[in-house]
Amino acid sequence: MSSPRATPAPYFTPPQPPQVNYHKKAQDFELPKCVKLSLAADVQQANAIAIVMALFAGALISLAQIVAGAGNGDDTSSLSWGALRVSLYAAIMLNLGGAFLSLICIKMCSDLPLAAQQRLLREGCANSTTPLSKLARDETLEQEILGDHFYLLTTMGMSPWYRLVDQLSTYVLIAACVCTFIALTFWVFLS
Repeated sequence: MSSPRATPAPYFTPPQPPQVNYHKKAQDFELPKCVKLSLAADVQQANAIAIVMALFAGALISLAQIVAGAGNGDDTSSLSWGALRVSLYAAIMLNLGGAFLSLICIKMCSDLPLAAQQRLLREGCANSTTPLSKLARDETLEQEILGDHFYLLTTMGMSPWYRLVDQLSTYVLIAACVCTFIALTFWVFLS
């Protein structure tokens, strides 16, 4: 008598995580609230700075025309008049440059949603550990990412140069205010 043949037991396969359709996720992708809040704050600040600096530049250009029309007499060729002209022209250039940098910040912020969508398509693998891919799988962001404004934006697809442009815009704003104050002070005391 032969014994019944035993059939081998099927191998145990652990359950696989559900596959994420990254093409579908990318079509419907929306930035998290924390990123939208950060972008909105940056755009509002850059917008206000650009407007103020452009207005300062316009007012200083009018003052430069008045200074240029003051003549070339002995009184206007002194070192203090020269310092007025240098600080005035520096203030005009810094204000125009700062307004331009603020517009670049606005442009970079408005490009982020599209950059995040394209980055999600590029990284579209289920085992990716990038924060953007984790968001697509409905996971939460780590606290260290949420705590750093620039790191948060960079993980979503912002250019790494954004930090430099943003900080440079701040430094140019400060330098422009200093030069504007110096130019107006010279003008008040020389006229």
